[in-house]
Amino acid sequence: MYEYPETKDANDKFWEVLGDKLNRLGINSPKGLTRSKDIMEIWTNRNLLISQTCGYPYRLFLSDKVHLVGTPDIKIDTIQPGYYCSFMVVGKDKESLARNGEVLAFNDKYSQSGWVAPNLYAKARDIEFTGYFETGGHWHSAQAVADGKATLTAIDVFTWKLIERFASFSKKLRIIDTTVPTLGLPIITAQKHLVNELYDAMVATINEIDNEVLDVLPFKGLVQLTKKDYLEVEGLDENLTD
Repeated sequence: MYEYPETKDANDKFWEVLGDKLNRLGINSPKGLTRSKDIMEIWTNRNLLISQTCGYPYRLFLSDKVHLVGTPDIKIDTIQPGYYCSFMVVGKDKESLARNGEVLAFNDKYSQSGWVAPNLYAKARDIEFTGYFETGGHWHSAQAVADGKATLTAIDVFTWKLIERFASFSKKLRIIDTTVPTLGLPIITAQKHLVNELYDAMVATINEIDNEVLDVLPFKGLVQLTKKDYLEVEGLDENLTD
């Protein structure tokens, strides 16, 4: 879920180690990551070995099709392991959010961090968005706010770290608030019989991989949350995808 030009090499290196461990266990693994197919097609493919998804599509339509391997602990001091949040990001000169008049830039309507979280945030504060600008990605959403095409966006905490580090336009932006923490982006598989092996191999890879790889990937540890945990996320309104 964190595939950008700046993270591509790290993703490849992570898979090189993880894939090798799986092959050594007798689990036939592809030489490289699959990047050529639509993400929804990948998530619902019955031959899926391992992938990362977002908690919202998992709740909506994946929970009966795939099995949870684990949820990354991205080591945020103020948030419990396996959870994450979004930053509400605005232009650097914006002092507050208006009850009306805000235009939300969002990546897509199947995103917990970019779509559900800011809508729930606004609902809790009686903020009514007067416009929406769909961008297709968190970086594009941040760029849209920097360029004045939208007035705010919600960026998950780890992607914001990458944007601050690699995107020069981040200097035009600031965090105005933080959303309520929720369950992180789970690692999934369609192979129920391989869940334990995949979990152990992921943990071993995280423990052994070079720190420079982990510096740009959200894998500092792995925790095991349940299907019930994800399905019982409070306040998630599926009608928000209408």
